[in-house]
This record gives sequence, structure tokens and C-alpha cells, in this order.
Amino acid sequence: MKPKSIFKLAVATAALYVAGSLLAPRIHADSYGQRLRASLGRALGRNVEIRGRVRFSLWRGPGFSAEDVVVHEDPSIGFEPAAYVDSIKVRPALLPLLFGRFVIASIRLEDATLNLAKAGDHWNFTSFVNRSVMSTAPAIHVRDGRINFKFGDIKSTFYLMNADIDISPPGSRRSGWSISGQADAARTDRPALPLGSFTLGGKWYIAPERVDLDLRLDRAQLGELAVLMSGHAGGVHGVVTSRLHLAGPLDSIGILGTLFIEDVHRWDLLPPKGQGWPMDIRGRLNLVAQQLELESTSSVVPLTTRFRAGDYLSRPHWGVTFTWNRFPIAPVLQLAADMGLQLPPKLHINGSLDGAIGYSDAGNWQGELVLHNTSLAMPDSQPIRFEQVHAMLGKGTLWVAPSLVRTAEDELARVEAIYSMPDNTLDVSISSENMRVGTLRAQAGLHAVPWLEQLTAGRWSGTLRYHRGPEQNAWTGNLQLAGARMTVPGLAHPLEILSAHAGIDGHRIAVDRLAGRAGKISFTGDYRYEPDTPRPHRLRLRAVSVTAADLESELMPTLHPSESLLARALGRGNTPEWLRQRKLEGSVEIDDLALGGIHMEKFRARLLWDVSHIDFPSFNARLDNAPIAGALVVTLGARVPSYKLSAKVRSLNWEAGKVDVEGTLQTRGTGSQALTNMRVADLSLRTEDGIYVGRGAMQEDGRLLIVLTNGTKQMRMTGPLAALKLDDSPAISDQRSGK
Repeated sequence: MKPKSIFKLAVATAALYVAGSLLAPRIHADSYGQRLRASLGRALGRNVEIRGRVRFSLWRGPGFSAEDVVVHEDPSIGFEPAAYVDSIKVRPALLPLLFGRFVIASIRLEDATLNLAKAGDHWNFTSFVNRSVMSTAPAIHVRDGRINFKFGDIKSTFYLMNADIDISPPGSRRSGWSISGQADAARTDRPALPLGSFTLGGKWYIAPERVDLDLRLDRAQLGELAVLMSGHAGGVHGVVTSRLHLAGPLDSIGILGTLFIEDVHRWDLLPPKGQGWPMDIRGRLNLVAQQLELESTSSVVPLTTRFRAGDYLSRPHWGVTFTWNRFPIAPVLQLAADMGLQLPPKLHINGSLDGAIGYSDAGNWQGELVLHNTSLAMPDSQPIRFEQVHAMLGKGTLWVAPSLVRTAEDELARVEAIYSMPDNTLDVSISSENMRVGTLRAQAGLHAVPWLEQLTAGRWSGTLRYHRGPEQNAWTGNLQLAGARMTVPGLAHPLEILSAHAGIDGHRIAVDRLAGRAGKISFTGDYRYEPDTPRPHRLRLRAVSVTAADLESELMPTLHPSESLLARALGRGNTPEWLRQRKLEGSVEIDDLALGGIHMEKFRARLLWDVSHIDFPSFNARLDNAPIAGALVVTLGARVPSYKLSAKVRSLNWEAGKVDVEGTLQTRGTGSQALTNMRVADLSLRTEDGIYVGRGAMQEDGRLLIVLTNGTKQMRMTGPLAALKLDDSPAISDQRSGK
């Protein structure tokens, strides 16, 4: 044949093929629908229903396409169809077609929903890969499909979406089925979004039944994988890359490969740069029993991770265990910070840890850790060191066993802690035999200890307990104090606590067996602080010997509080804040109270202090062995205090006799000013001669002048308060005679 004729024949053939390809889809092949349905049924081992139209196609070889196809399920497995297909394309094998037989070579399922169902121990796809039909089985191509997993009448929470899968039958029983594809994992209880994409490729052998597959995960989001496993992300983000090889029988598939995790962080934090954990993965998969075991190790960090999952498609339950062997604490701390744990700024922890911690899908943590040679330091805090710390975790509770702590000053304490995760509560116990009171204050992470924080020096021993909860933070404890010092507003000198026992219960304070000193005044007693009461401060003091001069000197900041320049210019008082809070009640006992030259012995008084009003509503003492009783009121004025003393004395030795004296003494100011302003009123003197009444005042020469009368006689007394004597000029005058 001439070349020109050959060319014309080729052009005509090509034109005929193109025309046929264009016209074939328009040619209805509904008459072939029953034959196509029967062929698909034989190929798939299921009854097939074609609800839409059937068309011819010549592109990529002769074939048929059908719309709206349903592949029904084997009734022994279930009633829901095995597949719903929007469009199916079927290509026959060419060689059998030349001999007049229609054998399906490949099936392409587009926009299909497949149900992989299991009844008992059998999957619905096993009939498709049965050895008896393997020689006639077609290749299956799935595009943009959805694959559900079904167990009896219950569908799994997990499914695959956007699935592109190619399955080719083996040329012989030994060569195995070729499988390749990619898909996105998803959950039915979450929005239809991909939760991790993977690629799978390899062989599935039938005789004996085994697999040889490669699984690849490229930069999957850790948060998406967490949602896939547990249904929620927990706010953790990161990137996971993995290369795994799966080989072995279906009930014992070996897994070997690598996994790389990087950029682990919480959703609202910027991802850290240049951080990643490479891991070697090995494990075993039992496809028949749905059991998965994985173990990861790393040559970079001494960390082993074990993961176990069961019934992962039907009723998933899983758990993970982390095992450390002398693992540095710093990377763990950094990971915790990246995941959003609120740590103090510039916190530094060094040391290593051993142990294992497990977590299950039920949300339970459990395990035990041991920290070795750990040091902790943060800004504004002294560093502390732990030689060894045992910590146990279980049922949502972290317990740190009693551990020995050494401070920067080489002080020792024993610390125990319990943290409840569900309640977000923390309980810490600190005990010591000898520690500075400032050591606790030097730890910025601890809430201030009530009352103890006011001490500027001293040492303590005993036990303190700290509770932190959603509603309150509170300290409790029992302590022994020695050599302590604190500044008390209103005293001229710091209060020195030589020794005391202190009980702390939140804001309630109880100080017993107190031995202290303020300036020249030494005392013993006890103190209570009861909040939410009219007078929260309760005080009982006892002193052996006190002089009024020393007492006034020590209380001078109270008696004469400093005023601002503006207050003085306006003539207004400026009550300091500490005085506004001074609401106190108690008692005072002084064995020897010296006022000038007067000594009152066994002085006992009740005390009520409300801001600027100090009231001794009752006191008792002995004056020269004579009983004296009365009341004293001190009013703290804007500039100077004022005093009002009411007293009674019985059987007082005076002028070679005994007298009963009753009266009121008033004055204002401090020091010599108080003496100058002294006034005596409502004075009553009972002698053998009768009752004398009168009054008195301090004279310019510094002597007290008292004038008394009984109606007929007048009595004048002059001199210092401690040594009043009758005035001889005249001592007694007869008023009736006018002399």
C-alpha cells in the first residue's frame, strides 16, 4: 500500500475513533444495564443495583459508566448497603472481550461512601479477596471517597474522608494485592474536617495472609491527632512527621520506623523555633483483635514512650506511658511552658528525673517520678536545693513525698505537697527545726504567711501548712519563735520577741507564752487576732516593773503621732492608718508600777482600745499596802493626749493616820506638760475628823495645791503628788469664827 493511502487510512481511523468517543457517551446503554449489573455483582461478590443511566465510553479504552449505584450487603453481615456510589466507571478486559466474554478489569468509584463492616470475626471485604475469585477480581479505584467502619449495627466514631485508594489484584497468589492511596482521618462527633492525613502503599498477601506496607505521615498537626484520639485537642499544637513500615501476619504485624515531633506549643502561644524530638518507633498491630502497641525511644533524649490501644475502631480505649532515665528537667520545664503552664518569669530548675507516668483516654494520670540533685531559683527568691524528691501521681492527684530542702543559707526544711488537678488545689507542708523567718518571705512563689511576714528578724521551728484553692489561699501552723523582731506602729522601739509559741489558722493568730521587750520594758503574755470581730486584737501583758516615764517614752509615737504639714497648717488632726485599725481589748498586769515617786503594786487593769480612745474601765492595785481601784481614760488628741483618772483608796497611811481618798485627776500633754496641766476635781478625803471635799491644781512652782473643806474647817495640802503635806499657814482654820 502506498504511503499516501496508509496516511489517509490512519487519519480516517483516528477521526472515526474521536467521533465514536464523542458520540459514545450520548448513546444510551440501558439495554446493557442488566448485564453490567450482573458482571459487577460477580466481580464484587454482592448484589448491585443501578438506579441511574448507563453510558458507553471510549476514552482510555472501551467501557461503561453508571450513575447512582448501590452495592448491597451480605445479609449475614448487615442490612445497610456496602456502598453508595454517585458514579461508577467499568473497563472490561480486552483479551476476553475479543473472544466474546465480558470480564471487568477495573472499577472506578467516584464520590462513593463505603461501609467496611464486621460481623463476628469476618469483614465484608474478605469475600472480595477470596482465593477462589482472585483470578477474576478487578482492580478497584476509589476517588474522593468516604470509608466508614461498622461493627454489627454500630458505626465507629472514626472514618476516612477524601480517600483516593487503588487496589490491584495479584498476578499470582504469591505476588499479593497492590495497595496504594491516601486519606484523611476524621470523627463523626466532630465537624467534617480532616484530622490528620496519611499515605499508605505496599502489598497484601493472601497465601499466607500477611502485609508489607509503608505508612507515611507528613507534618500532621498534633492538635488534630489529639482530637482524633480523644475528641478534644486540649489546646496543644505541634507538628508530627512519621515514616513507618508494617510487615507480618494480620494478627501480629510488626511496626518499625521513625517519628519526629516539633514546635510543640499551646494554641495561644507562638511556636518555639528549632525544637524537635526525633524518635525511633517499634511495635505490633493485631488487625484481627484491634490491638496496637507502640514504643518509641530516642538517641537524643533518655525518654521512652509506650502507647497501647484496643478496639480502636469500635470502642476505643488507649493509654500512653512516659519513662525517663536521668532525663534533664530543663527541657520538660520548657515543654510545659510551651504548652501554656504559667511559670514565674525567669524560673530556673536544674537536675534530672527518673520514673514513669501514664495517661489513659479516661483522663487519668498515674505514675511515679524521682528528681535528683535539683536546684530551683527565680527572681526575688533565694535558690533552694533538693537532694532527692519522690513524686507520685494518680486519680488526678500529685503527691510529693516529704523531701529534704536546703536553702542558700544552708538551712534545712522538710517539704511535702499535694496537688489536686480536678479542684486546682495545692497543699504544702513545711517543717523545720531552725530556720530564719525571712527565708519563707524570700520565696516569691509563696503567699505571705500572716503575722510572720511582719517579723524582720528571728528564727522559727515547727510546721507550716499552706493551702491554695479557687476560693482562698491560707496558711496554718504551729511554730516556736526565738530572737524575733518586728516593728509595731505606735511603739518607739522594735518589739523584740525573745521566745513565743505561735498558732496560725488563716488570718487568725494565737501567740502564747510570749516573752518580749520593747525599749526598757520587759514583759510576758499572749496575743490573739480574731478577724471579723469588733475588736480583732486581743492582748494580755504582764510585767514585773514598769515606770510611767519609760511607758510614756515607749508610747510616744502613739501619744503624739506625727502630723502632716498640711494638717498642722489647717489645725486638723491626721489620724494615721495604723491607728484607725487599732481596735484592741485585753488586760495588763504590772507587779510594780512607778508614777513619779508613787509605787502601785499588783496593778491589774482591763484594757479597751478603739482608735484614739484608750479605756481602762477598771483597775486594781495596792498603794502603800492600801487597796486602790478606779478607771483611766486616755484620749489621743490631734496634737497631745488627754487623761482622766478616777480612783478610790482605802485606809491609806497619811500624816500618822489612815484616810480614805476618792477623786478625779485630769490632765493633757506629755512629760512636764502633763504635770503642769494637772487638775484634781471631786476630791473626797475621809479622816477621823470627818469628810473633806475639794479640788486641786498644779502651781507654777511645780507643786500641787489641794484645798479641802468639811463645811466648818478647811484643809490645804501642797507638795509633789507623791509627798503631799498639810500646809501650816494655816493648816486648819475655823470658818465660823472668820479666823
